[in-house]
Amino acid sequence: MPVFVIACVTVNTEEPEAYQAYLDATTPLLEKAGAKVTQHFPVDDVVVGDKPAENVMIVQYPDIEAVHDLFDSPEYRAVIPMRDRAFTTYNVSIVG
Repeated sequence: MPVFVIACVTVNTEEPEAYQAYLDATTPLLEKAGAKVTQHFPVDDVVVGDKPAENVMIVQYPDIEAVHDLFDSPEYRAVIPMRDRAFTTYNVSIVG
């Protein structure tokens, strides 16, 4: 059954090369996992609490195993240092 990942992210504007390299590295991983970004929103306003991030992305995966397979893969673990430079905020949650 399909599941969705909600990614709340803020791009580090001081590291544009790291951001592009992260996208270049992870796009094939998403494709391999059968995942696709279904929606992307800038966070414009906060009603209650603090702004979680500058952007929210919704990514659809074929199943929960595909999510864990991607994030636990050696290929993804190898890009974590790049991810940590590319984003000042990077939070991922699985929903439905």
